[in-house]
Amino acid sequence: MQIGIILFYLPEKGYGYLRLLDTREEFHFRKKNLILHEIKAGDLVSFEMKQGSQGYFADQVQRKGIA
Repeated sequence: MQIGIILFYLPEKGYGYLRLLDTREEFHFRKKNLILHEIKAGDLVSFEMKQGSQGYFADQVQRKGIA
Protein backbone atom coordinates (compact mmCIF):
# COMPACT_ATOMS: atom_id res chain seq x y z
CA MET A 1 0.00 0.00 0.00
CA GLN A 2 1.12 3.53 -0.84
CA ILE A 3 0.37 6.67 1.18
CA GLY A 4 -0.65 9.91 -0.49
CA ILE A 5 -2.63 13.11 -0.18
CA ILE A 6 -5.67 14.11 -2.22
CA LEU A 7 -4.91 17.11 -4.44
CA PHE A 8 -8.49 17.42 -5.65
CA TYR A 9 -11.58 15.31 -6.22
CA LEU A 10 -14.52 16.27 -8.43
CA PRO A 11 -17.36 13.90 -7.48
CA GLU A 12 -19.68 15.39 -10.11
CA LYS A 13 -17.15 14.46 -12.81
CA GLY A 14 -16.11 11.20 -11.11
CA TYR A 15 -12.34 11.66 -10.89
CA GLY A 16 -9.50 13.26 -8.97
CA TYR A 17 -5.73 13.33 -8.42
CA LEU A 18 -3.51 12.43 -5.51
CA ARG A 19 0.20 12.79 -4.77
CA LEU A 20 2.52 10.23 -3.19
CA LEU A 21 4.02 11.56 0.03
CA ASP A 22 7.52 10.18 -0.52
CA THR A 23 8.17 10.82 -4.24
CA ARG A 24 5.56 13.54 -4.92
CA GLU A 25 4.43 11.70 -8.08
CA GLU A 26 0.81 12.36 -9.04
CA PHE A 27 -1.77 9.76 -10.03
CA HIS A 28 -5.37 9.96 -11.12
CA PHE A 29 -8.24 7.93 -9.75
CA ARG A 30 -11.87 7.48 -10.62
CA LYS A 31 -14.90 7.33 -8.36
CA LYS A 32 -15.08 3.56 -8.88
CA ASN A 33 -11.55 3.25 -7.37
CA LEU A 34 -12.66 4.70 -4.01
CA ILE A 35 -13.51 2.49 -1.06
CA LEU A 36 -15.51 5.33 0.54
CA HIS A 37 -16.72 8.16 -1.65
CA GLU A 38 -16.43 10.85 1.02
CA ILE A 39 -12.98 12.34 0.43
CA LYS A 40 -11.78 15.86 -0.22
CA ALA A 41 -8.60 17.80 -0.95
CA GLY A 42 -6.06 17.47 1.86
CA ASP A 43 -7.19 14.01 3.01
CA LEU A 44 -4.45 11.48 3.70
CA VAL A 45 -5.16 8.21 1.87
CA SER A 46 -3.73 4.76 1.31
CA PHE A 47 -3.99 3.19 -2.13
CA GLU A 48 -2.64 0.57 -4.50
CA MET A 49 -0.96 1.53 -7.77
CA LYS A 50 -2.22 -0.33 -10.83
CA GLN A 51 -1.21 -0.11 -14.45
CA GLY A 52 -3.91 0.62 -16.98
CA SER A 53 -3.88 1.19 -20.72
CA GLN A 54 -2.87 4.85 -20.22
CA GLY A 55 -0.32 4.40 -17.42
CA TYR A 56 -0.50 4.01 -13.66
CA PHE A 57 -3.54 4.97 -11.60
CA ALA A 58 -4.59 4.76 -7.95
CA ASP A 59 -6.95 1.94 -6.94
CA GLN A 60 -8.53 0.96 -3.60
CA VAL A 61 -8.21 4.57 -2.38
CA GLN A 62 -9.09 4.74 1.31
CA ARG A 63 -9.10 7.75 3.63
CA LYS A 64 -6.60 7.62 6.50
CA GLY A 65 -7.01 11.11 7.97
CA ILE A 66 -6.24 14.75 7.29
CA ALA A 67 -2.70 15.79 6.38
